[in-house]
Amino acid sequence: MGKRLVRINSGNIFQELEKLKGVELNAISQTGKTYFGKLVSVTNEYLTMSDTRQHSHKFAIHDLYEVVYDAQSKL
Repeated sequence: MGKRLVRINSGNIFQELEKLKGVELNAISQTGKTYFGKLVSVTNEYLTMSDTRQHSHKFAIHDLYEVVYDAQSKL
């Protein structure tokens, strides 16, 4: 049985997530804060998520430590 959680470090976020719109994920900042939401968009500079209240949040890629999502949620 393979691992379900996929961890992506900040250097690979754009390449790994550009095709996964709508996937629920956790974005972990360099300070250790964790944010949960659905992926709205990702560019080389910013990751935009929508939280459970449908509020949009934009994070600079260089401020993120990693992004974690469940591999089964992208199916």
